[in-house]
Amino acid sequence: ALGVVLPVSLFVIRQGLGELGTQFLIYPNEEVYFDALAVDDLRAFLAHYVERMPSLSLHGRHFPPGHAILLYAVGQWFGTSPLAAGIAVLACFALALPFVYRALARMHGEAAARQGVLLLLASPSVLDFACTSMDALFVLPAGIALWLATRSLASLGGDSARRFLAPALTGCALFVATCFSFSTFPLGLAIGIAIVLAGRRSPRRVIESLMTIGASYAATGALLYLATDFAIWSCLAEAKRSNFEFMSRVVGRYAHDLYGVLFYGNGAAFLIGSGLGIVAAAYTGRAVWKNPWSAAFALTLLVMVFGGIYFMETERIWLFAIPWLVAIAISRGPFTNGSLRLLLAAGLVQALVMETMLFTLW
Repeated sequence: ALGVVLPVSLFVIRQGLGELGTQFLIYPNEEVYFDALAVDDLRAFLAHYVERMPSLSLHGRHFPPGHAILLYAVGQWFGTSPLAAGIAVLACFALALPFVYRALARMHGEAAARQGVLLLLASPSVLDFACTSMDALFVLPAGIALWLATRSLASLGGDSARRFLAPALTGCALFVATCFSFSTFPLGLAIGIAIVLAGRRSPRRVIESLMTIGASYAATGALLYLATDFAIWSCLAEAKRSNFEFMSRVVGRYAHDLYGVLFYGNGAAFLIGSGLGIVAAAYTGRAVWKNPWSAAFALTLLVMVFGGIYFMETERIWLFAIPWLVAIAISRGPFTNGSLRLLLAAGLVQALVMETMLFTLW
């Protein structure tokens, strides 16, 4: 309920409730919403997606087809209005929260997980983008994959059936997530690191788990290719080429020449957007290296900041990674009630101030 109420409450500071989804229209042909409107034959859209990428929306040129397909499905059932699209994005975000919650519970226990989800809902970026950006939609497949991955890690010491079933489902979920965003790759890296750290005393079982995840991922991709002629690997190559070319054109020179600015900006924007409450709580979670998940998230965030694979707007694009900061924050266990209230107030007040004072919606 809070996953719906809080983002909408922040939204109505600027716009009426009936204008939900109109943010996708601010810049003509920027959002994948326009790609969904152009789909007439879903099978043909998938089969020729890579060929069509250069002519898609600005975001569609850099993304797999998942967002457009979901919005197309929403359009078939509920109409193609921006309001229907906005409600769909908000619904996907809200549906992601139970999966994030259960994943956090497996990592750090029930009480800490409940506090963690409350902290997540006090993040300015989460509240702002949950109903105004397509990146909120990706939080659902990413959350499902993370939840299944915690089951994979827990199954390392189980019987044969459990050891193979959970990783197989994780691989399938990671592939589905990849169809929505190539940010699934850092998510997969974090999962892999966590499994290695958790099972370092049982290397054979670690190898079994990682190989099962990889085989399941590849098999799901192969089945999709055989059924639709859509090749995720070709889509990735085109998205990478298009994104780098676009960013180089925007900045007026070779994009990697701005490496210093990019790694500073990527990290700073992500931390500012995550919010004072979460960042302060994560800083106090100094037991980060003692927990495999917290350590994996911290290492993967460092790769994302310094790896040169993202170009700006990480306060929006890395929405799926804010639960990672939350996981680090609660790694020492639950906060006292007073501390939790203070952290929640800090994040909520920051969200309110940013929404009322920034010149643009974001």
